[in-house]
Amino acid sequence: MKLKSILTIPIFSLALTSLSAQTELPSGKQLLRSPGLDAFSLQLMPSAFDSVSIDTVDTESDFGFDSAWRIETKGDTGPWYAVQLQSSSFTELKKGDTGIVRFFARTLESADESGLGQIGVGIRPAIGWGRGMVSETFNAPEEWGEFLVPFTADADYERFEAQVSFTLGYRAQTIEIGGLECLTFGDAVAFSDLPRTRFTYEGRETNSAWREAALERIEEIRKGDLSIRVVDAKGKPVRNAKLTLAQTESAFEWGTAIPFERLLVDTPDNLIFREKVLELFNAASPENDLKWGAWLGEFQGNFNREQALDGLKWLQEHDIPTRGHVLVWPGRGNLPDQVRELLGTPEQDQIQGIVLDHIREISAATKDYLYEWDVLNEPYTNHDLMDALGKEIMVEWFEVAREEMPDMMLYLNDFSNHDFTTDAEHVQHFEDTARYLVDNGAPLDALGLQAHIGGKPNAPENVLATLDRYWNAFNLPIRITEFDIRTTDEELQADYTRDFFTLAFSHPSIVGVQLWGFWENAHWIPTAAMYREDWSEKPSVDVYKSLLFDQWRTNLESKTDKEGTFATRAFFGDYTVTVQAGNKEIEYSFALPRGESKEVEIQLP
Repeated sequence: MKLKSILTIPIFSLALTSLSAQTELPSGKQLLRSPGLDAFSLQLMPSAFDSVSIDTVDTESDFGFDSAWRIETKGDTGPWYAVQLQSSSFTELKKGDTGIVRFFARTLESADESGLGQIGVGIRPAIGWGRGMVSETFNAPEEWGEFLVPFTADADYERFEAQVSFTLGYRAQTIEIGGLECLTFGDAVAFSDLPRTRFTYEGRETNSAWREAALERIEEIRKGDLSIRVVDAKGKPVRNAKLTLAQTESAFEWGTAIPFERLLVDTPDNLIFREKVLELFNAASPENDLKWGAWLGEFQGNFNREQALDGLKWLQEHDIPTRGHVLVWPGRGNLPDQVRELLGTPEQDQIQGIVLDHIREISAATKDYLYEWDVLNEPYTNHDLMDALGKEIMVEWFEVAREEMPDMMLYLNDFSNHDFTTDAEHVQHFEDTARYLVDNGAPLDALGLQAHIGGKPNAPENVLATLDRYWNAFNLPIRITEFDIRTTDEELQADYTRDFFTLAFSHPSIVGVQLWGFWENAHWIPTAAMYREDWSEKPSVDVYKSLLFDQWRTNLESKTDKEGTFATRAFFGDYTVTVQAGNKEIEYSFALPRGESKEVEIQLP
């Protein structure tokens, strides 16, 4: 995702009085060039040009400010980053410095079902997109409410290199924001000592109805009937034989995106990284190594096809199934130099041939290492090729991919398509694109939902309803392809990891969940990682291990009955069973395939 700043409107004239706010803050430096909202400018994407108005208004509050911004969005201006208030930093930040953004907000009108307006807060590099210190989303109450968003600098930033932003591209709403302060404390105040506004989500409660229903579905759809019969050398049943059943792998795919350099260059951290990959995951994809520019060596950093192939070989040698990402990412900024130079010229008709040649070339080089590909990535915001050549070119991308890779699962992949209540336009576009591909004969095998979760996570019931919508419309497998939770609230991160994994594992359409990284130093949003920079574990690691290796694995001890049989319901996956009877012992391995039952007969020597 990349924000295109189409229209920038400076905003001045808001004078703030000294605050006597509800929460006392430590003394610090101003992060921005002025303490209030007049440091910000308004940036709009084309979809929001005629839909947003902003005024400075007099107001009354109990918090010491008497002026505020009134921001009205007159319709659904999604995506959320279509409307932003932005200000670059005026004070240098050193890595590890702490700070806080404090503001007050209220909702006057909102088209949202909750009746509350939405506001997103981000702190990130002023240039580029992705890595950042804060990305939080919350609702503004009807009466003035205080919001406190602490942060820790994730790198050194010179003046103007960091940016504070408020994102407002949501449903029609009128909100007011006042009493803004952005402070930095250097290394004088610990992050843990700073006050914060904590966020939650509907359905977080342990006794939520959705959770009980999900756990029932898990028992039904993720387990099969397993029967083990033990006989002696003459084929007669062995009664009271001791069985120790151990599940060694899940049939469900729990994966991660990987920077391939981490697999191939020996450093102390990279060695730990590889150990974690082998310990935690049974599926993977490259993070960037198979993107077109990286394959050609045009990406900044150490990227080339030799490294890409060596990384794929490493994963294959370690028996980790790997998906390809991505054949065509059709936005100008994600295309190689040769294609960008042709766009908008009389020779742009040559582009489709170049794209198809790339699909053929990279498919031939990688197909022995992969089992699925994202053929088309993020068409909602990346559509320059379709704008130039017509949307029918998408069908041909899938057709050529199928010709080159007859047995490969072929995906349509996009972001912000996991909850129709928070981004209805994006979900509708994703569904319309999938429908267009299917109706025009494209061999679309599966759907990819990125599920990058903000600081105010989506209600599980809403995500489940969106999955139902796709399942009912297409009956195609769905993979969560790029999951992360970008919040500094580690308890919230852990709880939502539990709940998102639970809802995904409970839905019949989902074949796997892939994290978009797991370690702070190899993650596009460091705060979203499960492991900190020093490899210490956040609470989400305990949740991850408990679900995947304890609650959703079948490990037990029992004995055979008088017929020499033991029967149970077991999670789909790979197993080893050890049988002991008298002084005889044997170990036997087998698989309980997804969606099947299994009868195993073991003969003692």
